[in-house]
Amino acid sequence: MDLEITLKETITVRPSELQAANIQTIDLSGLDRISPAMLYTIFFFKFQLKNDGENPIELERAKRALQRVLVSWYPAAGRFKFNETTGKLEIDCNNKGVTMITAVTESKLEELGCLHEYKPCYEKLVPKLSQSSDVSENPLVLVQITSFACGGISIGLGGSHALFDGVGAFKFLASWAHVSSGKDESDLTFPNHSRDALLHAISSSNYSCPDTSAASIYEQDHVAAIQDLYRIPMQAMASDDRCWETALSKFGQIDPQGELVLGTLSVKKVVVDAWKGMAIESGKLTRCSTFDVLCAHVWKARVMTLKLHPSTNICLQFPVDSRSRLRPPLGENFTGNAFVLASVSCSVKDLLKEPLHQTIQRIQEAKDVITDEYIKLYAKALEYSSDKFFPSMRELTIITDWLRFPFHALDFGWGPRLSGAVLLATPVPETAFLMLDLEGGYLVRLGIEKKHVQNLINNFNNFDFKY
Repeated sequence: MDLEITLKETITVRPSELQAANIQTIDLSGLDRISPAMLYTIFFFKFQLKNDGENPIELERAKRALQRVLVSWYPAAGRFKFNETTGKLEIDCNNKGVTMITAVTESKLEELGCLHEYKPCYEKLVPKLSQSSDVSENPLVLVQITSFACGGISIGLGGSHALFDGVGAFKFLASWAHVSSGKDESDLTFPNHSRDALLHAISSSNYSCPDTSAASIYEQDHVAAIQDLYRIPMQAMASDDRCWETALSKFGQIDPQGELVLGTLSVKKVVVDAWKGMAIESGKLTRCSTFDVLCAHVWKARVMTLKLHPSTNICLQFPVDSRSRLRPPLGENFTGNAFVLASVSCSVKDLLKEPLHQTIQRIQEAKDVITDEYIKLYAKALEYSSDKFFPSMRELTIITDWLRFPFHALDFGWGPRLSGAVLLATPVPETAFLMLDLEGGYLVRLGIEKKHVQNLINNFNNFDFKY
């Protein structure tokens, strides 16, 4: 279907209080700078029709709440800039503000069908950056609130991944919802945006890299997540932050007429619980998380679908939160990028012939590798290497865990809570995102070529597990 959207107003939202200490420059780490592209998510809320469907009271409340939240989340109101000496990306906390758009449509939420399934018309529910070659002109956060004829509301949120990681972005959104719903601001944890502790931990680490002096990321063979990519073809390379930002911007673009489509797979909780139980009862594993079993299942199903040659070297990578693993810990209130990649590498033949519990064991062992030493070596490799690269997404599978984010608990004070959430094209559209299904169970959102869609569905739903 199509959506006819009428834009009503575009405003710049700034913090309600300007604090001198917040006017500063934040040095970004290599973990931040590796992915400066925008990430877009839409949240749908259903409630009874008010004020002829335009909901002016709710919109004003949301705007004022955002102004309040930006006082402590002030980097979101800043802009990127390049350090003229180092060439590295930084956040200029200059109070230029968040772009907020209000819009209306004559369509009703029920006409969209299953809200969590991506549809091309959803692109109209998020604000998009204008084409500007100067990153200092682009907002780091954009919001579009669209009122539907049924009284429902959607919030389209775009944010740079270099600003916050998933944990930071969710806490920003949850803080905004908390204040909008009228709850006490003192209940919120004060966020820590400074990367200084992380950068200090990296630079002062006693762990020495064999290739610390190497300028090329290819020479950082002491880090598994980098080493495992050596044998995979590359599809993009860049020599500095400026070139990398340009290269990444091309990956997140989904052409409606193109070969890549965004699909959503679902599985019931009882099924996943059964898989976990069988894996443990077989005696091969002592523990098995929902992420472990879904990650193994998705990797096997995707590789089987792509029909790669049995001898092909393949790799699975997934982000692991380092906040509590780093020494000293970063703290749960740290908002910057704190995820490092865990990595599993093998041949197609080995992956597809081994039982599920063995694949799960590979994943668990990869997570166990993420120690304080590994984190600092990984971050140091990104920090001091001048060039960046991106491998082929046929041989590489990336799976991101969003199961930990309770989107269903978001409450802006608009009556019933969240009715649906959908992720739009990401900087790497082929990435698989594991998410909670608001109706129970789990969702897997990933990009794949049209010709593979049906086979992927079949492999995902009819996988013949051997424990």
